Amino acid sequence: MLLAAAAFAAFVLPAQAFARDLPRKATLGIRMAPAPQGSSGVLVSQVLPGGTATAIGVRDGDLILSAGGHPVTRSNEVAAYASTLRGGDKVDLTVSRAGKQVQLKGTAKPLPFETYADDDVDYGAVPFRGGFLRDILVSPKGVTNPPVVFLIQGFSCASIESIDPGDPYRRLGEELAKRGIAYYRVEKPGLGDSVGTPACTDIDYATELDAFRVAYKHLTTARGFDPDRIFMFGHSLGGLEAPMLAAETPPRGVAVYGAVLRNWADYHLDIDREQAFLANGADPAETFAATERDRELFRRFYFARETPAQLTAGNPANADTLRNVFAWDGGNNMFGRNYKYMQDFAQLPLASAWRKTKSNVLAVYGESDIVAIDDRDHKLIADIANFYRPGSGRFVQIAKTDHPMGLVGDRSEYREKEIATGAIPQGPFNPEVAAVVADWVKQSMARPPVRLQNDRVLPPPAG
Repeated sequence: MLLAAAAFAAFVLPAQAFARDLPRKATLGIRMAPAPQGSSGVLVSQVLPGGTATAIGVRDGDLILSAGGHPVTRSNEVAAYASTLRGGDKVDLTVSRAGKQVQLKGTAKPLPFETYADDDVDYGAVPFRGGFLRDILVSPKGVTNPPVVFLIQGFSCASIESIDPGDPYRRLGEELAKRGIAYYRVEKPGLGDSVGTPACTDIDYATELDAFRVAYKHLTTARGFDPDRIFMFGHSLGGLEAPMLAAETPPRGVAVYGAVLRNWADYHLDIDREQAFLANGADPAETFAATERDRELFRRFYFARETPAQLTAGNPANADTLRNVFAWDGGNNMFGRNYKYMQDFAQLPLASAWRKTKSNVLAVYGESDIVAIDDRDHKLIADIANFYRPGSGRFVQIAKTDHPMGLVGDRSEYREKEIATGAIPQGPFNPEVAAVVADWVKQSMARPPVRLQNDRVLPPPAG
């Protein structure tokens, strides 16, 4: 309550004056993976130096069983706990180590501010619904009026900051700045240093989109960037949000990576049907049959918008499906987000948004991105842009690159690694992603986007 009161009291001050005084978030400083088959908890695949986990004695290979006194079975539950921590807070983890339970306690370490050798980093605050969202601008030194890439991040309630020097969002910014392009990020509500805002895990899609909308306006006003120098970069789920914002106030360009164009319910079915086969060679006949059995439940959830309580009332089979297929927590959350947030995706008019996006468009697909499944949606996004505004859309595929923009090998190598290790393969950030985006930004700055009407008039059919 005192923290919220401080945020509200500071609201009368300029946001930038308050920015450095936002209570600094803490970081656990770990990489996580699913527990090995037959084990419970969340596997610590790597402890990163300088974080809270190092300070309290977490080790590589530990299985986290509880965080803050609450049992955990998924990495997003550990991430949700970590997102509540501020520097100086008490930390309590229970881990399994060599078959024994070990309780680890200590004090959370604040995340250090980002620094770059050849770039300026400015931490700010965006007023949002009575509180503040943390924003960060990385600017290349010695470059006057650079274009800026505005990151619209993916699905999870995870901070845009990390002490991991290999974090893909940080690496993307480093590589763009090397190429003379500024880089802008904003936290989702309730994450990072943000204060006085709704919790990310509780909000619906409209609230999250509005946070990015407010940040976009902040970028053009307080940060001083003209929309004609702004390029949105929607990663993963951000690729569903970028065109919605661009349809309202067109930037110079919109790029997406690992995005979706098809209806989200169809995409979710496709994921359940195909991903396990693509990733680790699961029997496709079995996964296809299981998906067909779930189709009616998907219809009721996504299109009839029934609540989890309605879907599971007197139906244990539906409850099991929601837990296994939707990562349902038994309450209101699925995959770590409010179920209404999930349902909202199936209502998005994405093709219409791309029609209204009067900007240059870049659709980038990583060859080994099995989260986006394949390249069809990305090619179609570029085709739609070119249909309404000829020459404005471009599709690029980047070899051996996965959904988090890591270099992991081609699809066969990816599958072999997952089968061999039982864990999702991880690779270093592929700088080719930034190179493709930077080249497109520079070409787009030299060529204004085609500004045509929303609806293209087609010639009458022959004959």
